[in-house]
Amino acid sequence: MTTPIERRYRRLLLAYPRYYREHRGAEILTTVLEMAEDGHRPGPHLVLAGLRQRFKLPARSPLAWVAALLAAAVLGGFGAAAGTWIAWRTAAAVPSDQQVQALNAALTGMPGEAPLFPETSGQQGPSVLVLTDGAREWSAARVRDALTGAGWRIASFRESEARTQPREDTNASFPTTFGYWAATSGGLRMNGSAEVIAGKPFEDGGYYAATYRLTVWPVEPAVLRPLTVAGIVAGLLAGWLLVAALARRRLATALAAVGLAVATAPAYRFYREAHDVLVYERGAPYPVTVDGSHGGTLTLICTVAGVLAVVAAVLAARDRQALQPGWPGPVGPGQLRPGGSGRPGGA
Repeated sequence: MTTPIERRYRRLLLAYPRYYREHRGAEILTTVLEMAEDGHRPGPHLVLAGLRQRFKLPARSPLAWVAALLAAAVLGGFGAAAGTWIAWRTAAAVPSDQQVQALNAALTGMPGEAPLFPETSGQQGPSVLVLTDGAREWSAARVRDALTGAGWRIASFRESEARTQPREDTNASFPTTFGYWAATSGGLRMNGSAEVIAGKPFEDGGYYAATYRLTVWPVEPAVLRPLTVAGIVAGLLAGWLLVAALARRRLATALAAVGLAVATAPAYRFYREAHDVLVYERGAPYPVTVDGSHGGTLTLICTVAGVLAVVAAVLAARDRQALQPGWPGPVGPGQLRPGGSGRPGGA
């Protein structure tokens, strides 16, 4: 039968790596129970000593140190991407294609489906762009009514008039109306613009030539930058801990190093994206879009190859749990007594 205090210290021993608990857990548990009987409570020190063992690398293994630094750098980039992705999951959802199409039809007065272009901002957030061309007169009242009817609050609205020359092969100019507006709805923002030419500027066009541009995107979540930074820190720690857990096996360490080296390309991309997130203008009035169409396949291939190599490293490390030469061996309970030079966990 185990006592509550023994169960508590067994739980605290989980701070140590598994191989360390298997070789020294019984001795450490015996020692801390004796210390508890004498009125000492080594709980916090026990956890800190265990975490220190988890981060410990073999002193005479350059490969392990190189792999640990590489793992920390690579997983830091992946952690940044994960933190940014999680942060955007807390933002307002971009309206569905059907909702955007319905709103655009009401704004422009031109029914039918307009081309939709999903985009990614410099902060790695989603947005959708709608471009509409057709023959319909400009109506400020129609735009305002469509926005308020759909639950949008108009933040700004202005219109102006000028004469434009839509064709290069003629000197004719036509009266043109320009409209600009910005609106918000919950956690969403919108920018819209219109250019409507009155007359018959094109032989195959109607009496009006109208071009509308509509962009909808979610407001930057407050946790975006903190979670991006937290993801980097978590990735750095996770990378070091990964190699520290595998460092007792040279084959596992080598496999992990190869896999992480392959993953440096996507990690570099994720660091660049994290930099853009952190330096992006807070509350920017318009989302600066980025071209994410290039490098996606290479990122996926390198990520998958890196993950497979790390999985192979983990499987290789599980073949044998014996310690390599140079790791600390068992210590006697007397070395861990209060007042002596030793502490739980050989710290």
